Amino acid sequence: MRRHPQAARDGTGRAPSHARTAAGARLLLLALCVLLTLAGCGPRTHRTREAGRGPAPELGLPRADPAYVQWMERQSMLGMAPGLASQVSGSGLIWSNSASAVRPGMLLEAAPNWLYITPSTLASSGPALRALAQPGVTALMARLGLRGLYVTPTGETGEIWTGRALPGGDDVTTLGLAPHAGTEEDVSRLTATLEAASMQSGGQIPPAATGLGPDFILQARHAPRFDGIYAMMTVPKELWTLLPVVPEEWECLPLRPESVRALQEQGVLPRAIVRDGLPWAEPGGWAVTGEVRGADGVPRRWVYRYSGHPLRPVLLWQDPSGQSRRIISASIIRHTGLQGQTLAGLRMEALLGLDVPPQTEGEGGKTRLTPGPEALADATREIHRYGGWAMQADVLPVRLNAAVLANGTDFTRDAMSAPGAGYALLSGDARPLAALLRNALSQGVDFRRLAHGLEAGRSVDWRPLAEVSPELVARARTLAGQRGEGVQWTTTASLAAQTPGLRLPAASGGRAEADTPRAREQEGLRNAVELYEGVQLALPGLYFISPQTLTGALNIAGDAPSDGKTPLLGASPLSEQEAAPLAFGPLEEQLADDGSFAARMARLLRTRAAVRLAAGRLAAVEADAGGGYAAATALPDGGYWLVFANFSDRPRAVGLRFPVAGGSGTAIDVQNGRPVPAEQGARELKLDLQARQVRHVLLGATDSSVQGGNNDR
Repeated sequence: MRRHPQAARDGTGRAPSHARTAAGARLLLLALCVLLTLAGCGPRTHRTREAGRGPAPELGLPRADPAYVQWMERQSMLGMAPGLASQVSGSGLIWSNSASAVRPGMLLEAAPNWLYITPSTLASSGPALRALAQPGVTALMARLGLRGLYVTPTGETGEIWTGRALPGGDDVTTLGLAPHAGTEEDVSRLTATLEAASMQSGGQIPPAATGLGPDFILQARHAPRFDGIYAMMTVPKELWTLLPVVPEEWECLPLRPESVRALQEQGVLPRAIVRDGLPWAEPGGWAVTGEVRGADGVPRRWVYRYSGHPLRPVLLWQDPSGQSRRIISASIIRHTGLQGQTLAGLRMEALLGLDVPPQTEGEGGKTRLTPGPEALADATREIHRYGGWAMQADVLPVRLNAAVLANGTDFTRDAMSAPGAGYALLSGDARPLAALLRNALSQGVDFRRLAHGLEAGRSVDWRPLAEVSPELVARARTLAGQRGEGVQWTTTASLAAQTPGLRLPAASGGRAEADTPRAREQEGLRNAVELYEGVQLALPGLYFISPQTLTGALNIAGDAPSDGKTPLLGASPLSEQEAAPLAFGPLEEQLADDGSFAARMARLLRTRAAVRLAAGRLAAVEADAGGGYAAATALPDGGYWLVFANFSDRPRAVGLRFPVAGGSGTAIDVQNGRPVPAEQGARELKLDLQARQVRHVLLGATDSSVQGGNNDR
């Protein structure tokens, strides 16, 4: 692995103080604020907020306040880009690695298992990155068999500009760090700590569908240099009657179909967008702003593309100005080139098919997805140039995974196994899970280059089930208790608790006395979560797991119910209103108990690394109508990792036909290291499983491989 250079400050500066604002503008703003205060101010609006920094936003001025516009330019992603680019331009850093190098095997060896951290859900007394650099974290990760730390999202979101928080925190509006994430010094300290422990770091590049922040606001203000960042255009004033009435500038609304058609007829919007005809794409469309006062004093209304939510505008990658490319490039420079993070997550799904339909379908009749593949390839090459690895982190159809990997991206998100395993758990039917995996094999997907468990412990997206049958998506949402469509925000434990016949254990974590109702509830939930995670862990490729999953964190009320805060070391320092209830208890407490969920997962993860499962080859997948599921992965050094799962609510035997003639070699249970009775030369192995149980077996592997997994590293 490459040596990570010490993180550098971006050199762009922060917001100026009020003392630096022109005296006349300051007095004018102060007078306006006083008058509004005396008048009672009225209801709160969604105007841009200063977030405690810089000049106050303009109120009632005939045009956008120049001082405020200049301050926002310094906060914008495009405004930060030149300072970051200047640290690389003309240096030898761009010659340190080949942009065309594709080398996933190196990362699979160094860090097959990753800890997935969402900073806003980490219970700590200080910023998340600072807490992760404290003594004891890397030792805890080593005990769990984790060799990589993936932290995302870390940037400020659109909430500080619009006052509206979106689930997931992917509406990033800056290349810098959010206060709850930490500072550049915290990043440097964490990177050095991980490097000293021979562990890798990673995180996500701002997505192609960002948040509504300074860059969007400045483009809508018609500020110089900011045209062409987003896919947006002005609506002539004589056509405003076709738009919905919006009382505030940034109270953006999606356009109704009749408004879209009217604007298309007037030539304001294109007649069609390829993306709108893709059934698997994240829902989105055209949205409209309120009346925005420009820096030149001219009021305008804008229509723009959004993805997922109207407050997530989409970058215009194909604009000749190259503005959006500069933003993504600057983010990669900062993340991979300067901070030295190994793995960079890319979210370019919003760009797939963001183009007018071609006159002809093209070679093979395939739908053109321009400019998404080009954007993903360009970003991947730049990540490679600075010595990092690129990971496609969006939910994509199975048929696109092979194309993404052929395009040079190192890894792509496994969008199949999580919804497949979740559906199997809730319904008792594992056949859709097996169908998705077999479909991927038939499409030529290299499972070694899949990333399992992204968004670990926070959400599940049921849409990939539609590739088996469209009806399965609605059925899965019903079984999971989901209201509405879209991503279901839930922890793994709370999802598993929807399994028929299971009950949530009492909210207090920790180990219950044996043979009590609470102990039985804990065991039932633990088995269900172990089953859900086990079928994903047993696949080749990178594997991610979160503190929420390891501690059995349960949902709390709110728009994103999975966002309760979870501790990593020790107990939570937060109040019950902020902290998520832990069904399995704190990690350190669990690791002292060999039968706990975290201790059992640790044995699997350490063995997974010892036998190099991540670099293996998925050889066979089977499922039956009774809830049985089994899969075999051929290991790089010989032998197989076999997984047997019973998703039904009653004991039964589950069998697996070997992918090669004769299952020679010793069969060893990974959890306890004991031999599993297996007939030498037989073509099938059957195991008796309890209800909702998963078992992992090494066939033909050495005793030392299993022993390595059963010892702390």
